Amino acid sequence: MKPAYVYLQLYKLFDDVTPLSIDCGLLCSSRCCKGDDSGMFLFPGEEEVYKLLNPDWIRVCKSDFCYTHKGSTFHTPIAMCNGHCSRFERPLACRIFPLTPYIDPSGNMQIITDPRAKGICRLAQGFSSKDFEPVFVKNIERTFRLLMKNPRIYSFMKAYSSYLDEFARFF
Repeated sequence: MKPAYVYLQLYKLFDDVTPLSIDCGLLCSSRCCKGDDSGMFLFPGEEEVYKLLNPDWIRVCKSDFCYTHKGSTFHTPIAMCNGHCSRFERPLACRIFPLTPYIDPSGNMQIITDPRAKGICRLAQGFSSKDFEPVFVKNIERTFRLLMKNPRIYSFMKAYSSYLDEFARFF
């Protein structure tokens, strides 16, 4: 199955599942959805979704973040939005925000509060993953246990986790 179709199926796990049972955007005027120049990383293969859908509210660029897999270096694509999206076309990183998968030094996956979210999201400032809707967290775990069976995605996740460690040092 092509990566775009895998992501489109995984997106469905988050169509009706959110971090809290209420609209958390009411707490902060939806700060994470304002559309700015920071963007959200796309996971390996996810860029194909946006080539397929071609939405007018998003542009995909190459970020400065790179990872290596089997001796090749890959620039991670980043999705930049205009602040108004089709909820059902959002990238995976938007769907799981403010949580993120993380591979610890022992190689175990955890779902953590994204340290980059602490400057944006009130939930990230005071919640841990156990404070979020259990189905939301479980769907993130299911999604990334499946995705990380792909060696390239696992390579990305290891590099991404080191990248998150650098941000965590500031908080």
